[in-house]
Amino acid sequence: MTPCSPAKAEENLLLGLADMVDGTLKLRYAPMAYRSVFRAVVRRDRLQCAWCGTPGSTIDHLVPVSRGGQSRLDNCVVACRSCNHSRNNRLPSAFAHATGMTPRHELLRWFLQHEERLVEEAEEALMKRPVSHCRSKEEAAVWAQAHRGQALAVPPALDEPLVTRLKGDLRVNHELYLP
Repeated sequence: MTPCSPAKAEENLLLGLADMVDGTLKLRYAPMAYRSVFRAVVRRDRLQCAWCGTPGSTIDHLVPVSRGGQSRLDNCVVACRSCNHSRNNRLPSAFAHATGMTPRHELLRWFLQHEERLVEEAEEALMKRPVSHCRSKEEAAVWAQAHRGQALAVPPALDEPLVTRLKGDLRVNHELYLP
């Protein structure tokens, strides 16, 4: 592991995401596991955005991490930065409705048919799984928040404008960013 700053180490300790063992910070989650999921999703989706079909370079969690979604092959699709950032924490059905986009990916279309049940199951599973099953710091932070009895993040309101951090509209960004 790459050493982290003292501030990051303290943050991990305060959140209960790490333990100090013999002067060494031991993370209680598996942050490097995300890479294997990323590679598998990219291989499956061939770097094509599940929403608009243009080249994509980010992973979009169908059940958002903020709602208990995990970085797993059955919960992730490739998305372009524009679609991923515009969607934010919205559920796929709300994003599809707000943009009028027709999902192009088979997994996404299946997910939309079962969305309510899958989100409910993810939120329940969050309380049952150990922190060691988290594959990123974001997942671990949501896990810690839920286990402290705090409410999960509230998704954006449907009437909020869909604007990405990269540009002010929903036009397709044809640049490809690879991590």
